[in-house]
Amino acid sequence: MSKQLKARIEELRQDIAAADEDIRAELIEQLEQAVMLLEAKGDTAPAWAVAHVSARQEADEAVEDQFDNMPV
Repeated sequence: MSKQLKARIEELRQDIAAADEDIRAELIEQLEQAVMLLEAKGDTAPAWAVAHVSARQEADEAVEDQFDNMPV
């Protein structure tokens, strides 16, 4: 299973690089799920994938922070 997940992560890397902006968001979500599954199985995800997922999570948190500080 880990080999399949790693292969899928590599496929997603290529797909994300070639994708349009609307499709890229969906592919990054799939990448995040694959990384989480791989790590849940006790295996290590590629560093580039972990960095990509972390960057997305940080961006999401930054957007949430903007709304948290918005006056009502």
